[in-house]
Amino acid sequence: MGYETSLHLVKVKIKKESIPLVNLILKSGNKPGFSKIGYFFEHIFIDSEGFLHLKAKEYCSGAYGLNEKDGTARALDGEWYDSEDLASLLKPYCEKGGRIVLHSAEGDGLAWGWEFNGRGGIKYFQLDHVGKWK
Repeated sequence: MGYETSLHLVKVKIKKESIPLVNLILKSGNKPGFSKIGYFFEHIFIDSEGFLHLKAKEYCSGAYGLNEKDGTARALDGEWYDSEDLASLLKPYCEKGGRIVLHSAEGDGLAWGWEFNGRGGIKYFQLDHVGKWK
C-alpha cells in the first residue's frame, strides 16, 4: 500500500493554442515517454473552455463526490506518485494561476502542490506556518 492523497486540479487552464497538443498527450496513455505518468491521463480531460477536469472512476473516489451531470469529480483519492512530473509536463501549456494540489489522506495534515506561472514555469508550494505564534 502506498501514500494516499486527494488530487485536485484547481483552475488549470490550457492555453488555447496548446489544446490540440495536450489532448494528444492525454490520449497517449502509457506509451513510451509517458510510462511514468501515463496513468494520470485516463483521469484527466479538457473541457470546451480549456480547463482540465478529473473524470470520476469507480475505484478512485473523491471526498467531494461525483458530478452526475458530467461524470467529473472535484478531487480523486489515490496513490498519485510522480505528480510533479505531471506538473512539469503540463507547465509549457498552462495559463497563469492554475494549481495541481495534493492533500494527504493519511491523517498527517500535509498539503502541497504546484502553481503554473503561464510562462512555462511551476512553483512548488506546501501548507506551512504563516506569521508568529500568538
